[in-house]
Amino acid sequence: MKRIECAKANTPQEAAQMAIDKGLLKSTDTLRNGRKIYDINTAKVSSRDNYNKPTAYMMGDPEGNGKAFELSEKIRRFRREVVKAMGVDHIHEIGLITDSIYGPKQFVMEQTGVGESALKRLPGEGEYYAAKVDYAPTAMDAIQKGWEYRNFHHTVLVADVTLLNKIISEAQTAELNAVSQLMTNIHAADYKFDEIGAKVFAESGYLLSGQTYKAQAMVTAWQNTQTKAYVKLDGGAEREYVSDGQGVINLDFNCGVGQHRYTGYIKMPDPKTGEMKDFPFENSFVVAPPAVSVSATKMNVVYRGINNPIAVGGGVGGEISASASSGTLTRTGNGTYNLLPGAADEVTISVSSGGSSLGSMKFRVKDLPKPTALIRNVVNGQVTKSALLSAGGVIAEMKDFDFEGVKYDVVGYTFRYKTKAGTTKEAKAGSGHFTEEIKSAISGSNVGDMFQFTAIQVRGNDGKVKTLETPIGVEIK
Repeated sequence: MKRIECAKANTPQEAAQMAIDKGLLKSTDTLRNGRKIYDINTAKVSSRDNYNKPTAYMMGDPEGNGKAFELSEKIRRFRREVVKAMGVDHIHEIGLITDSIYGPKQFVMEQTGVGESALKRLPGEGEYYAAKVDYAPTAMDAIQKGWEYRNFHHTVLVADVTLLNKIISEAQTAELNAVSQLMTNIHAADYKFDEIGAKVFAESGYLLSGQTYKAQAMVTAWQNTQTKAYVKLDGGAEREYVSDGQGVINLDFNCGVGQHRYTGYIKMPDPKTGEMKDFPFENSFVVAPPAVSVSATKMNVVYRGINNPIAVGGGVGGEISASASSGTLTRTGNGTYNLLPGAADEVTISVSSGGSSLGSMKFRVKDLPKPTALIRNVVNGQVTKSALLSAGGVIAEMKDFDFEGVKYDVVGYTFRYKTKAGTTKEAKAGSGHFTEEIKSAISGSNVGDMFQFTAIQVRGNDGKVKTLETPIGVEIK
């Protein structure tokens, strides 16, 4: 019998090249931390449903020498550094939790039933503690609570790659959050400005007749000392304005209908020479006769159960009031409102200013459209059973709907499948999650088996339960 010798790589670079030659890896020409990134061609992987080798590599021996334990320790060290950078107030924004129980001391003690001496205080994370179950061959129930066991025991290669990519994404997000927080913590006083200039901030550039134009002129990035501004409106006589002691100069004009322009300058000492220097500014505004327009900022329909943004134009928002014939209308800013419709099929928005009516507009009121039901990890109707189990259940999402904050929860569905004997069975779920019966059916499935999720019921912001007509078909690959 002839023995076949298999080539063995001596370095990671040689191993990567051998995998590329066999079509297992594909170079992406991307470097991350000095290392080349590759894509795994799972189609070329033999025995894709084999979980023995991935489990042996990640879990190792009973002493916990597998790569999963090395990875969890690196994640914990990385997380501690991120916490140090962001501060403990932002601890829940980081993620990357590898301990079984995590949280404030009292919470961990209640969850584990152990005393304070058995807790592990997380360095650099303030008063947050964790309880991690050790890997012990004689305590399998306890082992199965560990992060390493739950994520890498009896998992196939594709599932491991998916999880590792998720960890990479979480780490990158944690880095971005840490950098953003560090930038936020930098106080403006730490910057040194080489230039200085005058700025004008107007409340509005469009007014109704009889309203007062208001604006603020100030020099940015300068001490709050008393300064003066000299302003000409429409080329008229120069008028003096004095700052309020905080570096802000308040301007006010009373004008007739039409286009108006003003110019001016602020006198301040030059920060380098100490000599008085003029910092010029200019701006313009329009005074219009009484007029108003009302429009929905999203579409010509408003929906029950959610806040519909409404914009009221025609003047400074603070001097215009709006009301709704039904439902609740809440001001959110100058000229902007949120409309929460009532039970009526129509609602009229009326606008007034100074006790005078400026107009109104009628809107149709509709129920929220139905969402789309889906299951995570399913692509073109196919999914591995491990990925299907990790999805956890059926969810509902709004697609191509412009309103923010619309949310649907799945409150029930019917699960249908065929047994090996050809008998069709079904199970009912009272939420979006997979029941134990459904999980058992998925776990015992084979490649080519098909499941159907139908009669999916959802509840949205309006509190109404709706049944989705389109079922979800899933084939195990």
